[in-house]
Amino acid sequence: MNNSWRLAGRLLMWRQDSRRLNWSALLSAAGIAIGTAVLILSLSVLNGFQTDVEESLHRFEGHGVLWPLVGQPDLEATRELLRQAGIASQPYAQRKLVLQSGDDYRLVTARIVPNLDSLRRRLGPAVLTPVPYPGNGEKVLVGSLLASKLSLYPGDRVRLLSPLDISLSSLAPPEVEGIIESIFEVGLLDFDESYLFINFATARRLMPRIDQMSSLALTAEPPPGKIESILAMDEWQLTTWRTEHRELIAAMELEKIGSAIVLFLIILVASFNATSTMVMTVMEKVRQIGILRSLGASKKYVVGLFLRQGLLVGLVGVAIGTVTGVGIAWLQMATGMIPGPGRAYLDGLPMRLQAADVALVISGTLLLTLISAWYPARYAAGIQPGQAVNYLK
Repeated sequence: MNNSWRLAGRLLMWRQDSRRLNWSALLSAAGIAIGTAVLILSLSVLNGFQTDVEESLHRFEGHGVLWPLVGQPDLEATRELLRQAGIASQPYAQRKLVLQSGDDYRLVTARIVPNLDSLRRRLGPAVLTPVPYPGNGEKVLVGSLLASKLSLYPGDRVRLLSPLDISLSSLAPPEVEGIIESIFEVGLLDFDESYLFINFATARRLMPRIDQMSSLALTAEPPPGKIESILAMDEWQLTTWRTEHRELIAAMELEKIGSAIVLFLIILVASFNATSTMVMTVMEKVRQIGILRSLGASKKYVVGLFLRQGLLVGLVGVAIGTVTGVGIAWLQMATGMIPGPGRAYLDGLPMRLQAADVALVISGTLLLTLISAWYPARYAAGIQPGQAVNYLK
């Protein structure tokens, strides 16, 4: 540390004509440390929840669905065309059904996939029953809220009805008896309350024309622009979890920005406290400033001296706050010591540290402390040497 930094520290930290610390400066640094730590932790929590939501959406929605826009194209020919380009796909359909359990009826959205085993693997920790119930019957995967409202457990039997497929020969809707094989919990939107999964074998018993109403679900993430270069996009529409839920993703991004702005106010208040501390320091050190000016120190030197004081307060506060915030976030990610929102597959409060966020907090905090030090620095530089030497408190 050069002489300017050493002198700035002594002028800031020690009271005139005593060996007592300047506790106001320490409290200012403590306020900045608290604000820095809180901001880092808050951004880490927001990042953690955003990552959790995006992973849950990706897990539930898959990699994307190709919906036919004109008529019903040849799905097998399209699958082969995609396969030759290295893009795997499988049939997929979605239909409204009625789920009956005893005397309770619920309108649900049935997602129809070829294989429930591969679906369970994709859902991963969202499946609450790790081992499928080995009962005989049409297998059904239901959401946790839907199961709770109908008091369903793995192994319970239900009826599936398709009112949209009533034929002229029978006024009763087609129905099948199913068995609850697994229960899943995504924890987002209405997925757990309004959705269930069945396979195509079950769906064909309810909806004879389901194959003619099917689409293609991608089983792997395609390279950007790859599908558009293969298929005529005026005949197909590609939807992904990002496009289907763009409003939710945009809202989370906006929430993060708004939270960062609001939490920066904590640091701004601490910076104002640092400003008042430095003004008091200038008033206390008028004679010392006058002596420096008399010895040839320029106004620019005095301004730099007090800007260094503000930067010292900021550096101490930022260092303590960054170590505290990053340390707590790292411990939470490693141990899950803080309880989470209660979702079955979450070990604790989700947190995710991002280097860009930490860098933004550090640079923003130091900038605020420098801005807060500008007025005291200009005030100190305006002190006249002759008046300062004869100054009496």
